[in-house]
Amino acid sequence: MNNDDIYPSDVADAYHYHGQYRPQFHYTPMHGHIGDPTGLIYYKGEYHLFYMYDPWSMKRAEHKNWGHAVSNDCLHWRELSPILDTLIDHRPGSGSGIVDWNNSSGLRRGIEKTLVVFYTDYALGTCIAYSNDKGRTWLRHRLNPILEGTEDIRDPYVFWYKPASAWRMVRYEKKGFAFYASTDLLTWRYLSRSDGFYECPDIFQLSVDGDQANLKWVLIDGDGTYLLGTFDGTRFQAETEKLQVNHGRLYATQSWKHTFEGDGPVIQLAFVGYVREPRLTWIGQMCFPCELTLRMCSDGIRLFRYPLHVIKNLYAEQQVWYTLVVSPGVTSLDGIEGDVLDIHTEIEPAGAQTFGFEIRGQRIAYDVQAGTLSWLESAPLALVNNRIRLRILLDHSSIEVFGNDGQLSLTNLFFPDASNRQIKLFAEGGDIRVISLEINRLESIWQERELALGVLNTD
Repeated sequence: MNNDDIYPSDVADAYHYHGQYRPQFHYTPMHGHIGDPTGLIYYKGEYHLFYMYDPWSMKRAEHKNWGHAVSNDCLHWRELSPILDTLIDHRPGSGSGIVDWNNSSGLRRGIEKTLVVFYTDYALGTCIAYSNDKGRTWLRHRLNPILEGTEDIRDPYVFWYKPASAWRMVRYEKKGFAFYASTDLLTWRYLSRSDGFYECPDIFQLSVDGDQANLKWVLIDGDGTYLLGTFDGTRFQAETEKLQVNHGRLYATQSWKHTFEGDGPVIQLAFVGYVREPRLTWIGQMCFPCELTLRMCSDGIRLFRYPLHVIKNLYAEQQVWYTLVVSPGVTSLDGIEGDVLDIHTEIEPAGAQTFGFEIRGQRIAYDVQAGTLSWLESAPLALVNNRIRLRILLDHSSIEVFGNDGQLSLTNLFFPDASNRQIKLFAEGGDIRVISLEINRLESIWQERELALGVLNTD
């Protein structure tokens, strides 16, 4: 018996979403190992989430495929059957997905637009599968691979380039990103290369502070680091060094765009991992979806990421404080504890050198002198008008911290003592003035499913 294997007998008694560590508003499959989000497609009000997946192992190896889930609000998810296959597609790797709005491929049959996913076949190269029924059934293309290359080559990302009325692909190739062009999604022509990248590319254009006359291209690496620059349809020209908005265990960032031209909100997803988790029938989880924006800061244009506002649909109970002075030491918030929360606060140091929260035994701290925010690791974040704004998403086994409206985020897994549900404020070296503090208890995104199956935890 392989200790990493998951067996039907394990799953039979855990076919629910209310376990001790099971996330309540971060996506996980019912069982198995989840990895990179891939092939994110938005079509007719439905978000398609594909992800690297092994339903019967903790290591994502022996039964590897693409998991699949859909949502109408990017919040509540319905798990569908996986696509692709371990053997036929040679342990398929990451890729991307598009809506073939103008039938460039000629694959459309019927009334629905064709959905196309581009995936890594480690024996053949870049391959495609397509669907003509809104993503419910998928066919591999008979001409696969549509672009060869297998040795340290993977992760094709395809997007529409409006000025040329044609498609572009950026693909990881041997420590860099290579760009290709196509008019039919089936034949591809090499364009250029950018060195110094590793995996899972994403690229899109955003306005700066909402100014449509000031647009920048954003090229993102697998670890979430990014470059700002220009893209002329052939070559990406960087205008910055690599920058970082998220710190912690967030990887393989990908995004939904609401139209094939890439305009509208850009919604980013990534998976959170890895640490050695307790023995569970599932492993890994997605971060909470975040909208990406570009804003001008004191040190230049920067990418911000902030949780989608639809999380408010989960609010079940709210408590609010204003103008609360916290003296040095630890202050328990009367009547406040929990394990599924959305916390908003604005804090002004009034002599304190360090301050923050203790949440279920985890210390989230701001160092005034160093100008850093930390949880398991530290990252620079300046006070704004001598204040800091924090947003903290707490789930059963993860914490996501957002500083100053998403200028910085810290994301990590944790596996707390079930008996410790305490939420505390602390100050060191002097007072802090809590301008506002809002704590929202969240309902589970799985509540309807659990009620229907009669397995809802009513504690």
